[in-house]
Amino acid sequence: MSIEIGLGVGIQRSPKEKKLTNVGVWCTLNNMETDTTDRTRGTIVGITGGIACGKTTLSDLLAEKGAIPINADEIGHQLLKAGSPVIGELTDAFGEDILEASGDVSRKKLGAIVFKEKAAREQLNSILHPLIIERSRGHARQLVEEDPMSIVLLDAPLLIEAGAYDTVDLIVVVTASSETQLRRTLERSIAQGRPLTESEVQARIDSQMPVTEKVKYADVVIENDGTLEDLHKQVDVLWEKLQK
Repeated sequence: MSIEIGLGVGIQRSPKEKKLTNVGVWCTLNNMETDTTDRTRGTIVGITGGIACGKTTLSDLLAEKGAIPINADEIGHQLLKAGSPVIGELTDAFGEDILEASGDVSRKKLGAIVFKEKAAREQLNSILHPLIIERSRGHARQLVEEDPMSIVLLDAPLLIEAGAYDTVDLIVVVTASSETQLRRTLERSIAQGRPLTESEVQARIDSQMPVTEKVKYADVVIENDGTLEDLHKQVDVLWEKLQK
């Protein structure tokens, strides 16, 4: 089970005041309906949602069509490796016991701490966010400036909680029912060889902003309770909109 680490700048504002109509993919992209030849830079798409809703799967499908993915969670995981510039801060905050023999931070041990205590999660994010922001946002901006036709994906689980949606052009929220989230997370933890209990998984789900709240900030909502084929159909609609 991974620790979902967000991209954030600490800016807070109200959710977007809009009503979205469920058409498989909910789209309000009228402001992007311009001739592609008029683009002066590419588009940064923020992808977020709850745990096990399918954010990374969505990013992978869009990448197959030509989008460029940047995974904020993966950047955060790299910062948990031995030699990371924040290892000292992490051990000062959470103790030497979070380290594996290799010197890497154990995500399981760290997760056991931060998913139980809100203050611990906030402290973790305060340590990791500055470098995550610097690396992911800087990379995205460079890509869209270099190629005005590019579509860059920021896969950031805490995009909304951290107030970082001001850094993207479009917000896509991937949703799934709590039952689906629980089942997928249990299955994934077993497949990764780090099995979790239902109570541990529920604690992770409960630690996040409810998906129903995230939808209030969305330009596009992808409903991912169905099959992979269903998701493919929604991705096709979204990709067509992104080309316009």
